[in-house]
Amino acid sequence: MISQCKRAAKQALQGRWWFMVGAGLILTMLNSIPSLISPATYVDEESLTALQQFIDFTTLILSILLIPLSVGWFWLTLEITRNKNVEMAMLFEPFFKMFWKSIWVSIVIGFFTFLWTLLLIIPGIIKAISYSFTLYILKDRPELPAIQAITESRKMINGYKGKAFLLSLSFIGWFLLGIITLGLGFLFIYPYYSVTYAQFYEEVKGKQNDIKVDE
Repeated sequence: MISQCKRAAKQALQGRWWFMVGAGLILTMLNSIPSLISPATYVDEESLTALQQFIDFTTLILSILLIPLSVGWFWLTLEITRNKNVEMAMLFEPFFKMFWKSIWVSIVIGFFTFLWTLLLIIPGIIKAISYSFTLYILKDRPELPAIQAITESRKMINGYKGKAFLLSLSFIGWFLLGIITLGLGFLFIYPYYSVTYAQFYEEVKGKQNDIKVDE
């Protein structure tokens, strides 16, 4: 299944590599805005305490407001996987279709994953995998409440968590290459990984639909 997903991702990305590189650059630059606003150090912490707090608060709010952009990336990779015609505007689609829901569901996922990680790293990884289909599900079923979408993700990926982990693990070599190239390699690696995982969602969804038809 993993090799099949990778082959399908490469085929889907043919003629779209540079488009996804551009989308990835836009995603990275916009998500970097909060860190650019918040300085790493303060000259005089005592005299700038109020300013520091204001800047930190502004940075937090901006980071939250930009969450739909990352959701848009998930949706874009799903459209690429389905060989749909894509435009850069699709990256901003969640801002207009489900702004608050995309923020809420991302916060809930992060919170749940954090709580499980406090127990041990492995349970945190397992839960992160369990929630990994949530944003795709919201793309397909936007009427679902955030918590129900998370629940549907847990149900759908049940029995496939091991494969999901191995799929991510199979990209270790690529991620190391990205580090060696000082991050430049990630311009191509991240779209490849993202589209592959979206294809994995499609494969699991297709198998479950087949089971329902047989029933």
